[in-house]
Amino acid sequence: MLTHYTSKRQLKLIFISLILTFFSFSSYAKSTQILVSIKPLHSIVLHITAGVNEPMLLLSGQQSPHHFQLRPSQKRLINQADVFFYSSDNIETFVPALKNTTHLTFIELSKIDNINSLPVRSFDSHQHHAHGNIDGHIWLSIENTKTIAKFITHTLSKYSPENTTLYNENLKLLLIKLNSLKNKNKTLLSQFKNTPYLVYHDAYQYFETENNLLAAYFITSSAEHSPGIKRVKALRELIDNKNIKCIFYEPPNIPPLLNTLTESKTIKLAEIDPTGSQIPANKNHYFKLMQQTATTLSECLRY
Repeated sequence: MLTHYTSKRQLKLIFISLILTFFSFSSYAKSTQILVSIKPLHSIVLHITAGVNEPMLLLSGQQSPHHFQLRPSQKRLINQADVFFYSSDNIETFVPALKNTTHLTFIELSKIDNINSLPVRSFDSHQHHAHGNIDGHIWLSIENTKTIAKFITHTLSKYSPENTTLYNENLKLLLIKLNSLKNKNKTLLSQFKNTPYLVYHDAYQYFETENNLLAAYFITSSAEHSPGIKRVKALRELIDNKNIKCIFYEPPNIPPLLNTLTESKTIKLAEIDPTGSQIPANKNHYFKLMQQTATTLSECLRY
């Protein structure tokens, strides 16, 4: 009888121990679910969270963050996430409509402290700015990306204090790589400080400012809109007056307007992409994006 009682008691203790172990494991396994909007920012977060967990990416294909409809699979990612890092309401234009529909914590990186933000440029003058709206392409400045990386490290450390040491170690390695990238790009582009060029979409002023480049003008402030007849005439005159030899456009296709502008002229067209939509989403994405942008610019401007 005593043996039977002891056996039942031991089984009960084992059962309780298993339950406690299960809940302890579940609590440990429930790490912070991180969602990132676009590939360049996702690449940076991947560096910081290496060895802890892998952040989810919302726009994993070649979608533009402007004016697109969320798919069911993307809505599921939003519902799973605890925190969502994105660039700006001006870039990820779908975000404002989501803010009152989910428990998710939204963090707009263009508004964090110490970001060097630049106003959206107006059509009237390359040097004047319109309406005080912030240009959201902040990641195209490596200095801004370093600030973003530090902020994300600090934020994730609050969510998971037990991972603070690893986050900070990852950050140190990332900052070393970013400094090296910045130096290489500046060296590569240093000879083109006074070489004017055109960009189709005005997405690159952070890159231009950091590398002391001289974009003569942009064709449109939005990749989705084409300029009118008056602007096209002004652009033709600008191309002649500035002796423009290179115009940059974004994928997937050459805008028909560029064929019109370059007709009977010796001008080279080259493709650059501010989000690196055709580059695979991984830790190296940001570095490939910035290296490719610098290389494409230098090769075209050398023409």
